[in-house]
Amino acid sequence: MVPLSRDLVVLVIDDNIGMRSIMKAVLRALGFLVIRQANDAVEALKIIPDIKPDLIITDIKMPVIDGVTFVRNLRADESNPFSEVPIIVATGHTEERHVKACLDAGVDQFLAKPITGKALADRITRALSPRRQFIRTGDYNGPLRPVGQSPLGMDAD
Repeated sequence: MVPLSRDLVVLVIDDNIGMRSIMKAVLRALGFLVIRQANDAVEALKIIPDIKPDLIITDIKMPVIDGVTFVRNLRADESNPFSEVPIIVATGHTEERHVKACLDAGVDQFLAKPITGKALADRITRALSPRRQFIRTGDYNGPLRPVGQSPLGMDAD
């Protein structure tokens, strides 16, 4: 497991203030000191250039721009210096179609709510792996997923 860096800037995007508070508390317990928050993807897109996140954790279901569209749009914008930042989706919407949409959009890791500190630490460690590679193809911009590595936090057989 890669040690988690306290100097990283983490952006949490969720329209639910209670969930943002829980996420912030868990991140603080894991040792993160710089945690920024956005109410939705629109606000996140506005503040990303100023806060320069090293990691983004977002929900899927949000007003105006949902999490999947946010990820897809951020990843597709090659002129944005943060288009390749690691992204974790933390959501209660764990149906296969939601997971697939997130992966297709270029999410690094998927985390089912309710979250635990251990599960979040695991997903962060995986998302920030020094071996992480980012690829751009005609219809996919996101992390290269080696065979046998699951974004769900479980290694495939």
